[in-house]
Amino acid sequence: MDRSGIPKQLLNDFFKAVSDKKFSEAEKILQEIEGKVESESEFRRGFIQGLKGILYMSRSNEQYTFLSTLNLDNIDLLREYYEEFLENSKKKLRPNYDKGYFLALAEYIHFLLKNVEFRKE
Repeated sequence: MDRSGIPKQLLNDFFKAVSDKKFSEAEKILQEIEGKVESESEFRRGFIQGLKGILYMSRSNEQYTFLSTLNLDNIDLLREYYEEFLENSKKKLRPNYDKGYFLALAEYIHFLLKNVEFRKE
């Protein structure tokens, strides 16, 4: 488990389903994740909303969403996004909800980075 309190494998399964455009599977995993959330803290609510946002952005196929404009071949830019989201998830003056939301985005970008780098090896 990481700061989100959600098992890493479950998160990876969700991110893989989203990346593979298996949205029904991703929704089921998201429901399982919501069931495993032990507390209703603002941080966790933000994290869950971040995951929902990732799913909805990916599903919508709108050309102007953040995820649809990601260039998975630009590893340097992906790393910048990861660092920025991670930094935002740790800022002391941010509300806990926002910290959770940014952590969800950071975790997804980290997942994408690992998979892009793995495919290039």
